[in-house]
Amino acid sequence: MLGINVRLNPRPTDIAFAYFHPLSRPNIQPDPNEITPQPPLQVSGEAVLRFGFLEGDAVVDAHRAVYDPQTWRTPVPFHKNGSVARELAIVLNELELRSATGIEDLNLAALYLMENQDASVVVAKRGVRGAMVFERGYEAAHIPAYRSSRVFKIGTGDVFSAIFAHCWAEKRLPAKKAANEASRSVAAYCGSGQLPLEDDELRDLVPLKSSDLGVVALEGSVGTIGQRYTMEEARFLLRELGVDVTCQVLGARSREPAASVLILADGLREGVAELAQAAKASGASVVVLREECSYPACLSSIEADIVVTDDFVSALYFAAWATVNGPGIESK
Repeated sequence: MLGINVRLNPRPTDIAFAYFHPLSRPNIQPDPNEITPQPPLQVSGEAVLRFGFLEGDAVVDAHRAVYDPQTWRTPVPFHKNGSVARELAIVLNELELRSATGIEDLNLAALYLMENQDASVVVAKRGVRGAMVFERGYEAAHIPAYRSSRVFKIGTGDVFSAIFAHCWAEKRLPAKKAANEASRSVAAYCGSGQLPLEDDELRDLVPLKSSDLGVVALEGSVGTIGQRYTMEEARFLLRELGVDVTCQVLGARSREPAASVLILADGLREGVAELAQAAKASGASVVVLREECSYPACLSSIEADIVVTDDFVSALYFAAWATVNGPGIESK
């Protein structure tokens, strides 16, 4: 429908990814060890984007290639299967970069990857912190993350790699500019959850001012197993995003004052407004996760000054963003 030529290579085994929420590790069926391996694809072209995938492999011959291994479990080097590229960019996240090199420091890990895999560019995605671009002959560059009105995370890595490949490998834009376009595109996709992206969605997006995140105070009830699980999961995921978390009911404390407060409304009832007002009085930004739209009605008097969402993952990102830029979530 978009005028793109497609060559299909069907596989005999269906593969399903089941997510409890968009930041959870997917349950893959069948087990990856039981997936029937397929013969490797043979792909050649001026600009090629190669993904790692479960049911096979792709042998690439390209002038410019972008490689996204899609796994942190011993990612396979681009050239190991006979792939060739005159210029190679490797796009991966922090965990994948550290797993591929065994080096904690991102700068040293990227340098090691460039030297040992003959890559011209390494892009390390850092979630809320944006991305880092490492390129031969240039200083490392920070690429900001951009705000969105909602955060739908499934597929964002694919979107980033696709847009980066389009801009760097096909349009021949500088790596830093290509990565910035990819970051903006991810924000637009997060807001809509749909492709293709429209120009209007990319316009006037707000970048995070810094990659240094502050402290989030987590408030909520632990009266039931479900409430306790949600609180524990929120704390774990915020830390995964690089945020320091203080939470009195879970016994987690931070030495620094909270820049934002995330209130999980389930089980709190009238206490939500009281917590929100106390947080505002302390100067913190306030984000409320209210999954049941019917309550708490007491928020209506103060909603103009806080962010309220019914989406769990969006609430986590809004609270993390607020430690840097403040509470607003709209594009400007």
